[in-house]
Amino acid sequence: MSEDALRIETGSLYPALHKLEGRGWIAAEWKKSDKGKRARYYRLTPAGRSQLALQQSRWEQLSVAMARVLRPAD
Repeated sequence: MSEDALRIETGSLYPALHKLEGRGWIAAEWKKSDKGKRARYYRLTPAGRSQLALQQSRWEQLSVAMARVLRPAD
């Protein structure tokens, strides 16, 4: 989705997923993949959706503030 602009290493991804799961923002379950192998699937919980909305709002505010700093009005 990011066209390789964002890359997350395995060593960072799984600890982050465990942290999100511990906070109740995602839920995980083991299922069989399309290839018939056992795989862990994650989904956002209602609390996770609320947290995502909050963080998106904060990110948008930060992005607007940064744009003002980087491109001040003449």
